[in-house]
Amino acid sequence: MILQYQAAIVGGGPAGLQAALTLGRMHVETLVFDDVRYRNVSSSLMGNVLGWDGAAPAALRSAAHTELADYPCVRIVQQRVDSVREEGSGLVLVTSGSEWSVERLLIASGVEDALLPIPGVHELWGDVVLPCPYCHGHEFASGPIAVISDGSHAEHVGGLLRGLSSTVPVIAPENVAAVTRSVAGVRIMLHDGGVTEAACVFIPPNPIPRSTLANDLGIRSGRDGIEVDALGRTNRVGVWAAGDVAKRADPRIPAAIITALASGLAAAADIAASVAIARDLPGS
Repeated sequence: MILQYQAAIVGGGPAGLQAALTLGRMHVETLVFDDVRYRNVSSSLMGNVLGWDGAAPAALRSAAHTELADYPCVRIVQQRVDSVREEGSGLVLVTSGSEWSVERLLIASGVEDALLPIPGVHELWGDVVLPCPYCHGHEFASGPIAVISDGSHAEHVGGLLRGLSSTVPVIAPENVAAVTRSVAGVRIMLHDGGVTEAACVFIPPNPIPRSTLANDLGIRSGRDGIEVDALGRTNRVGVWAAGDVAKRADPRIPAAIITALASGLAAAADIAASVAIARDLPGS
């Protein structure tokens, strides 16, 4: 059975949930696909999120679901969208055992972080091995705060952290043998036998898109995300992208919850406008 909706959102993170709220408030029949995989699942708290500073990421999602329950035109389905195909003027999303016909699509499926292949990094990710100084640096300002990176990323992050801590050792990834938890926070063991202790360590997250939906539709994208304009529009009419999966206009703009929320709002507002335009067309 194929069910029809005016809009579908693939992704139940901040961008997708904000978009769902915006569309719900405009009474757009909206379907949200949430496969319950979140980029910040290993983080115990959110930092630099106004009104939620220091709260758990799950608390924001839970509050969003409670709010969205007040909008009967929004339906959340906890399924993964496996593929998408064009059909007529719309799209068909394929999940396990179901097909869903939609007029418009917002891809907010997020990214996965291709972490440095250093023993211990994966186990400590989101705890004392971190990606974003804006989100997590303040909590470790007593320092030292280490950086495992090189090139422009090391220069940028190291410079930011030196405003928080007087001790910011920067270590090239190829010099690190392993990282382990320690009383201070994290112990960085070097191939030459040296050891550096720090309260935490920042590394490049190296995000890669999780979903292949853009590829299914021939939408322009690359390792840095799906190409969009200021309203989240892709090169395919009727498809938008928002959140971490969308390429930022400037790489210096942080990939953060706040920016994801903002991009979800912008894309949803444009989707709602397209619904209004279609509704007012002669013969509609």
